[in-house]
Amino acid sequence: MSKRSKLLGSYSSFKPQNKLKAKIGSFIKIIITFFLVYQFISFFIVTSFVVNTSAMEPGILKGDKILSVPLISGSYLNFLNLKVPGFKEPTRGDIVLIKPGNTNQLKWYYAILDPVIRFLTFQKITISSKSDQNWNNQLAVKRIIGIPGDSIKMIDYQFIIKPKDKTDYSLEENIIIKNYHLIIPQNKSGIDPSFPFLGTMEEITLTESQYLVANDNRSVSYDSRLYGPIPRENILGPVKITYWPDFSIY
Repeated sequence: MSKRSKLLGSYSSFKPQNKLKAKIGSFIKIIITFFLVYQFISFFIVTSFVVNTSAMEPGILKGDKILSVPLISGSYLNFLNLKVPGFKEPTRGDIVLIKPGNTNQLKWYYAILDPVIRFLTFQKITISSKSDQNWNNQLAVKRIIGIPGDSIKMIDYQFIIKPKDKTDYSLEENIIIKNYHLIIPQNKSGIDPSFPFLGTMEEITLTESQYLVANDNRSVSYDSRLYGPIPRENILGPVKITYWPDFSIY
């Protein structure tokens, strides 16, 4: 075989390998670009979330898929200590997607890898520790009951609120404009009323950038009754739509 034939043979066998590498490289670039666009949309514009507790029943049920809209209230870039402004601040009665006050801070490698794993598995798999346990959920859906400056206490599972510019207290149902229904535990006898799962809470006054959040299902206490007020940066955005299995707008 001539040198030219050998050269052509080696070139023809090399060319398909180059094409394969180019295709793999292009595919990886597409996946990375799509992931970055998805993360940008989820963080700044709209976030999809599957509710995994009964905390917001009867309005939002376990298993419902909801859309939260950070674009409305703005987003926090904690690593840059920067707030991206929105159109309006959260207010009493809003249903919001939050980072609960009891969640452990993810380690840096979890914080990097977990969004990738969730993206590639269509939100089916997460590597954040104990993420399937109510106590340590990294995200949750709650209702805002108190805003900065409010003085709040709870009696018999209902919050009583005194806004900072008022002198009188009002029941939450009389001061919160939005309508919602509560689930109140019926069997209350024989239990210490100071236990945080129950219906009493000592008065607190919310400082600047503090919000008190609670469940509509007051028999579940993974809310501010247990872990206290949350900072403004823990509010990721208002919940505006339930899109599965039923469609509702809030």
